[in-house]
Amino acid sequence: MELTREEELALEGEEGEAAALAMKVLVNLGDLEGAGRMLPIGSAHVSGVSYLTAGGALLKLLEEFTRKGAKAKVPSSLNPAGMDLACWERMGIGPFFASKQSRIIELFSQMGIDTTCSCIPYELSGTVHPIRLGEHVAWGESNAVIYANSVVGARTNREGGISSLASAITGLTPEYGLHLDGGRLPTFEVEVRGNLSHLHFDLLGAYIGKNWNSVIAHLSGIKGRPDIIDLKHLGASLAAKGGHAMFHMEGVTPEHRMMERSRKEGIVRERLVIGPSELEAAQEDLYPAPQKEPDIYVLGCPQFGPAEFGRLHGAIKGRKLKEGKRIIVFTSKAVRSMLGSGVLNDIVGAGVEIYDDTCMVVTPLRDMGIGLVGTDSGKAAHYIPKMSKVETELLPMELMVERSMG
Repeated sequence: MELTREEELALEGEEGEAAALAMKVLVNLGDLEGAGRMLPIGSAHVSGVSYLTAGGALLKLLEEFTRKGAKAKVPSSLNPAGMDLACWERMGIGPFFASKQSRIIELFSQMGIDTTCSCIPYELSGTVHPIRLGEHVAWGESNAVIYANSVVGARTNREGGISSLASAITGLTPEYGLHLDGGRLPTFEVEVRGNLSHLHFDLLGAYIGKNWNSVIAHLSGIKGRPDIIDLKHLGASLAAKGGHAMFHMEGVTPEHRMMERSRKEGIVRERLVIGPSELEAAQEDLYPAPQKEPDIYVLGCPQFGPAEFGRLHGAIKGRKLKEGKRIIVFTSKAVRSMLGSGVLNDIVGAGVEIYDDTCMVVTPLRDMGIGLVGTDSGKAAHYIPKMSKVETELLPMELMVERSMG
């Protein structure tokens, strides 16, 4: 890679040991990916925060970085932790896990990283950091990456925990992949026929992701204008099932006209026509249903934002949970601060549990006594069986409420 004099000095230790170590990580990554130079970034979002997923290796790494004086150079935030940092006992988390997770967050805080633990930083512009069309950032967290690239039009590769942390410390990222115009061109065309429900967007993302790994899809024909919930869940399922980091949607996403260039250059070689009936037929293959009803229903993967809280509030309609039923919502303290107390009070008053700064995917569900989960998230239904060895059922949120409330 061609480094500036300032970058060379940082690599040589002029800005301290931590910056030199972080620069080494990024230079090695850039060389591996064929990047020509470094790019300054507007923000970083660090993934791999949960003790469940990263374990002692993360603690050791963070201890090393803080010992070397690491400090974030750009506005930086964190992905969800493995527990609600304030109410972990109520969740059923044990003290050993809690102590390790708390130490991880403390070390990030010492680096000057915002400890709002959220997988939806794109919804928290008033509390974390805004992103803009065309801005280069270095984000981890698959749903955040695909939303930032697709819906906002910012530019980030799908960073890992170490590379996103290194970018937070240096304020830089290697220029390759989705930072380049050529890396953002659609390569796969999808025509959607028929009206899609919220759950159909999860199934659409999962179907494309499973069968066409890591392509950049251009979607057309979608009726109406999908809301933020639809776009979040579509992107999250694409990213979980297929490793996607970007999609285009005709008339919705800011760079959808890139399709014209792709057609001219002959980049688009495959086309899919699909509708609700095909998606429903594929559901059993994508997310096999368990043989019994779930012990518990979980919502918030990606984490709940204001739109989801409004939708849940409308579905509850003043009812309360039946005896023995549980619904858990995962969100963040930052989202709570954006909501009116009336909505939260009504939802909690109905018996729904709400936990902050964590997510069902990165919590130790089995240790919490949970054996079978119902969720409306294709991402969660993909990861929970793999990471927590817990069966899942994918179903609409409204059906969860109907099953659980009197």
